[in-house]
Amino acid sequence: MPPSLPDFSVQSSDGKSEEWINLRLRDQSKLEKDNKIASSSQNVDMFVGDKFFRTVEPNCFDPIVRMEEMDATGVNIQVISTVPILFSYDKPIKPATLLARHLNDHIASVCHEYPKRFVGLATVPLQDVEASVAELKRVKIDLELKGVEIGTEINGQPLDSPEFDPFWSACEELDMPIFIHPLGYELERENKSRWGSYWSAWLIGMPSETALAIHAILSSGVLVRHPKLRLCFAHAGGAYVPLLGRIQHGYDCRPDLVAHSSQGVSPQSYLQSHQHNIWLDSLVHDPDLLKLICNKIGPDRIIMGSDYPFPLGEMPIPGEMLRNDKLVGEMFSQETRARMLSGNAIEFLGLHGMFQSNE
Repeated sequence: MPPSLPDFSVQSSDGKSEEWINLRLRDQSKLEKDNKIASSSQNVDMFVGDKFFRTVEPNCFDPIVRMEEMDATGVNIQVISTVPILFSYDKPIKPATLLARHLNDHIASVCHEYPKRFVGLATVPLQDVEASVAELKRVKIDLELKGVEIGTEINGQPLDSPEFDPFWSACEELDMPIFIHPLGYELERENKSRWGSYWSAWLIGMPSETALAIHAILSSGVLVRHPKLRLCFAHAGGAYVPLLGRIQHGYDCRPDLVAHSSQGVSPQSYLQSHQHNIWLDSLVHDPDLLKLICNKIGPDRIIMGSDYPFPLGEMPIPGEMLRNDKLVGEMFSQETRARMLSGNAIEFLGLHGMFQSNE
């Protein structure tokens, strides 16, 4: 994310009061005195309107700090994408498009300044598909970003909704892989008593969101209509793979409810090791679950995920489980682990020729 954000609330012209993300130094009096939003040496509080959301440290917005931490933990290259709260799918389209452009310009500037350390993913305002396709073309051609990050749903609309078909077509035509990340924070807005306790929205809700998104994509024929799509789902696909047997059984025993839009392709068919549409990241915190997922989808479709720099990620050493866990070492060869650590990401993002020496 950038170290500061413009005030996009002034862009809203429909008379509605919109709660936009804003960034504030921890020392608010210093903020008012110096008229600054952030500096590389201070933590920053993120607010939605006037409601506190979370605190981020300099490693979230300062590339120098990031590279220092990367060097300390043996990370050569990092794929960077925006923080999902900044997707702003619920905002008016004009300012949301301006925000997406601002975020993409910032990510591109970091990647261009440090081309051997960072690879960038774009964000798009998917509440307006036409604007999203235009921004996708811009980031591909003008900014040279290598993929796009989207949420698991867009203002309550699942990803199999027909209005997103032009976006999928554009991703195919531009050869833009898609990283899909859950939103989490929306669950507490919908039902605080259900999701607010025990960090449930993040620990249970996020994996459930991701499973629902995969279920929608694989049950709806999206990949039949758009066979060139490359989709990577965060957090190892959430709850989907452990539920695959149940989902396939439902497909078989109640096709009237599950298979009516699948165009004859079952959920299990999409998760074969030879398929080229579905990828998962490795962030499970559990060697046994990683083995199960690899048994279902194949280790060649697993990309190392870290969720850096947030606490639910693999911190403080991204890739530690793949590199050094004893059980993982017994389950997978060094070559296979190397592919999961870097080679599979190179293939997913189409980076052949850029970082081959780092495989």
